[in-house]
Amino acid sequence: MLRVAVAEDNPKDLERILGFLKRYGEDRNVQIEVSEYTDGSELLEQYRPCYDVVFLDIEMPQLNGMKTAEKIRETDEEVILIFITNMAKYAIRGYRVQALDYVLKPMKYEAFVVKMDKVKRLAEKKKDTSITIKSGVAIHRLRVSNILYVEVVQHLLIFHTEEGDFTTRGVLRDVEAILEENGFFKCNKCYLVNLRHVRSVYDGMALVGNDQLQVSRARKKAFAEAVADYIGNMQSI
Repeated sequence: MLRVAVAEDNPKDLERILGFLKRYGEDRNVQIEVSEYTDGSELLEQYRPCYDVVFLDIEMPQLNGMKTAEKIRETDEEVILIFITNMAKYAIRGYRVQALDYVLKPMKYEAFVVKMDKVKRLAEKKKDTSITIKSGVAIHRLRVSNILYVEVVQHLLIFHTEEGDFTTRGVLRDVEAILEENGFFKCNKCYLVNLRHVRSVYDGMALVGNDQLQVSRARKKAFAEAVADYIGNMQSI
């Protein structure tokens, strides 16, 4: 499924892009969930880092698309941004907010499909490299490579990352299958470690980032082999 947000103040243009999204979903057999907004300020009031792509009209009355994109980037570095504009020269400035592309008005479905195919490919790739968790009332999208390790404490999962710690309710098996495919390995029943952040292993301890984690006796050999294999694979790339 693709989660899409559209911020467009012109009713006709909004109707057109919604129609294109519906048609694209049918043509590509993709489920698309769309959230509609008529201004950038309205989008930001309800924004959560859960979208795969955000379409932004550059010219909106209260908060224009460029300013909206800058605000989005403060909390969400992963979402794909595409500008909607009458003039390509305005969209060129999108490099400042890492925008993927722009759609020129009046929109043509054929060109729209090309851009959406690119969005679909990137979104599928991003899903493999990020994880979304709910912490209280907030939703966070965490880049997998930035996660140092995941710790379980009773019924809480603590994601220790380079940006800080994020806590959500759950058990380790909830994320274990996903993260193990991305280079994570358990050093004991409480810690799921990102092997790329293991600095050393000694005396039954693993130094992960700046934290020392205990390696259980039962997993000592397997963990050391996993670290060695990971280093060997990285060196061969």
